[in-house]
Amino acid sequence: MTINEVYKLVQIFANKEQRGFITPSDFNLLAKQAELELYNKRLDIVKEKSQPKKIAGYYKEGLAPEVAEQDLIHFLKIEEVGLSSDDASYYGTYANKTMDYISSITIQSDEGHSLGTNVPVDIVTPDTVNQILRSSLVKPSMSYPIALISGTGGLGKRIILFPNTLKSCTVYYYRYDNNPKWSYVTIAGKPVYDASTSKHLAISERCHGELVVKILEYLGVHLREADVVQYASGKEVQQDN
Repeated sequence: MTINEVYKLVQIFANKEQRGFITPSDFNLLAKQAELELYNKRLDIVKEKSQPKKIAGYYKEGLAPEVAEQDLIHFLKIEEVGLSSDDASYYGTYANKTMDYISSITIQSDEGHSLGTNVPVDIVTPDTVNQILRSSLVKPSMSYPIALISGTGGLGKRIILFPNTLKSCTVYYYRYDNNPKWSYVTIAGKPVYDASTSKHLAISERCHGELVVKILEYLGVHLREADVVQYASGKEVQQDN
């Protein structure tokens, strides 16, 4: 659904429940809040891929990691990150980046980063990094690079790579950076949708029914997602108000 169709659905159900007219500014605020909530919900599932959690019913809503990743595909960024010298307790090269969650890291097989095969970087934990660095069997190399990540949230993550000769890496990460907006022009005193200046939702269209339900919950209207999906397929949403 477009941002306009989502807005119309919210208006229709709000009117049916006598919640009054939802202003564009209120809708834009609620739409971003709802999308961010669904984003965080799916990002948590992407982070928790372990089989024990699945067996314990962690995915009780049927949101497997693969499905969650598909829902978040437009939030997945790929960026070449330059590294600089590190003078902290862990000796290596590092970079500070703003990101919500690092999915994976790769390097090129040659230090020149010309024509080479992407080599996956093993992301390790603080309690294992020293053991790996001291090991004569699995010591970090261009064939077996490792990374230590610190920092929480989206305010900045520190990426420390070994071996310390690495100059750059490719980071695959998730970051919420959308600002959905239903824009309009005023005609005869009424707001009329302006597609040219509007910004659509970035989360998968598969989630739009759930997003409408979430916005309506904020307004005190409780519906099933199936009701929203069924109504969305009707002509009333497809036509201009």
